[in-house]
Amino acid sequence: MAISQMKKISLIFSKETLDALLLVLQQSQVVQIRDITQMTDWQEAFETAQVNLPQIHLQESDKELTGEEVLSHLAKRQQSLETTVGKLQHFIPKEGTIQSLRKADFSMSFAELEAFGRDNSADVLINRVNDKIKQNRNLERRIAEHQAEINRLMNWRSLEVTPKELSHFDFVHAVVGTIPKTDADALYHNLKANSALEVQDVFSSELEYGVIVFQSDKVMSSLDDYGFKPFDYDKNILPAQAISQMQDEVATWTAEKLEVEGELKVSQRELQELKVQTDYVLGLYARQEAKKKLASTKHLVALEGWAEAEQIDRLKSDIQAQFGDGVFIQELDVVEDDWENVPIKLKNHPLIEPFELVTEMYALPKYYEKDPTPILMPFYFTFFGMMVADLGYGLFLFLATFLALKLFNLPKGTRRFLKFFNILAVAVSLWGIVYGSFFGYTMPIVLLSTTTDVMTILLLSVAFGFVTVVVGLLLGGLQKLRLKDYVESYNSGFAWCLILIGILLIVLGAMLPHLSVLTTIGAVLAIANAIGIVIVSIIQAKSLVGLGSGLYNLYNISGYVGDLVSFTRLMALGLSGASIGSAFNLIVEIFPPVARFTIGIVIFILLHAINIFLSLLSGYVHGARLMFVEFFGKFYEGGGKPFRPLKSSEKYVKVTIKSQSEEN
Repeated sequence: MAISQMKKISLIFSKETLDALLLVLQQSQVVQIRDITQMTDWQEAFETAQVNLPQIHLQESDKELTGEEVLSHLAKRQQSLETTVGKLQHFIPKEGTIQSLRKADFSMSFAELEAFGRDNSADVLINRVNDKIKQNRNLERRIAEHQAEINRLMNWRSLEVTPKELSHFDFVHAVVGTIPKTDADALYHNLKANSALEVQDVFSSELEYGVIVFQSDKVMSSLDDYGFKPFDYDKNILPAQAISQMQDEVATWTAEKLEVEGELKVSQRELQELKVQTDYVLGLYARQEAKKKLASTKHLVALEGWAEAEQIDRLKSDIQAQFGDGVFIQELDVVEDDWENVPIKLKNHPLIEPFELVTEMYALPKYYEKDPTPILMPFYFTFFGMMVADLGYGLFLFLATFLALKLFNLPKGTRRFLKFFNILAVAVSLWGIVYGSFFGYTMPIVLLSTTTDVMTILLLSVAFGFVTVVVGLLLGGLQKLRLKDYVESYNSGFAWCLILIGILLIVLGAMLPHLSVLTTIGAVLAIANAIGIVIVSIIQAKSLVGLGSGLYNLYNISGYVGDLVSFTRLMALGLSGASIGSAFNLIVEIFPPVARFTIGIVIFILLHAINIFLSLLSGYVHGARLMFVEFFGKFYEGGGKPFRPLKSSEKYVKVTIKSQSEEN
């Protein structure tokens, strides 16, 4: 249970086989293709550094694309599909949260996905959906424009003559317009008081007066002085008639819009087809991009990649099932020169696998390192439980994560995260039993009291820290030993293990007089290895310069003391969480009986929900910090790259994996 064993594979085949072979590799999902275009060995054997991308014939035209045009075309096609999916999802009614979480993933076999993508034109589907959406938006725009015009004309619905008709008078000049309302209505009253004008009222609103002003052609007065604004209306029918016509049109368009929206709301099939097309295009893009990593001659193509050792036989079987002996396959074990380039895939027991989250948060191991997850798991499990430590919180966390895992169909990453906390809930419950805490209340049986056994809990925290540091140093020594760095394996690993164990024995001997021999043994261990560090440093430097580096190395004792002090947070966080929970209970108990069992229950749930969240967050963050600094810092380098095989994107469609023979 550690890093999955990898093998390097090389494939050589004819150019005619390229697309079909990449299809098989993508279907198998077990090969990460390596970029060999800049590798000297391949350049010497192959005259061309890069495979020319094959042409793609566009169904909508006679145009054919080559080279990078293919990738550009596929990227635009994906963007168009994604945009259309987003638009269509806006119309389709959303499912309830619970229903959507319980809904099974839409799945297809790889062959079905490819067949659908090849046999159905994405452009036809995109255009059909976009035409409906465009039609709906045009109707919305026209309805909005008409509605705005209706609202504007509504004040003039009592007008009995059109402005065009008034403009045809021979001896009288008549205009229709508005006068703004003011505090004293001075403008309106002045207009009415003008003897040269005849004013007829049409309407009065909160903001303005609607009027018709008549004046003689011989005596023309300026209406600008009254704030007069002409009525903008050029129709030959009265406003009331125009309003009626537009209302009829709005009713017709609204019915048409509802019909289009109804069609869009039941377009789940079209939406699913768009999503399938998107995954097909993403898969096609991945295969086209993979071709940029290959090398070729005039007739042959070379491919190199990484695959898990246990998958090699199935991969060979799939390739031979379709191509027979037409593909040359070579598998090689990983050598030291490849260690930095080998992709990493972790493989652990189901109980340990969720803790890979912590390892990945720091860094994946290099291929020559050991996966620290199995060793990390018991430490993190213990520390997290100790920092939260409440039976009630643990049971609640276990039940919540268990039900979520059983009832909901969740993404792989989310499921692993919930499994992680589901396991940690057991630790929280166990330490809750040890501390005798249940939602802040003290249980009848208490193994360690957070009020009277503080020093015991503190010593226990430091003891856990001591074990963590010593194990980390031991692993660091073994790592250096495996890499044949014998000096560092002793100086920074084994020697410090023995020094710290010696100091522990000295302390135990002082505390237990009847075992005073431990003091002597501990002193010998500590002093001998301290001297050993100095001597080994001098031998390594082959001069007295090593004396200085050896003495400086001994100064690291202060760092290890700091590491042990860091573990006191196990006590601090556990005690603080229990104290806060207990304080919340006291707040609720202050309430009178009636309030305590009404509003008090709500406050109890709310306050403990806050404490649960803060306790879990603190345990998660500080547990990771102890692992990264006090544990990983002693032995673990990391820096590995994740294994990313050529596979379907599965953005919308879950692809069921079958071997080539099963597909056939």
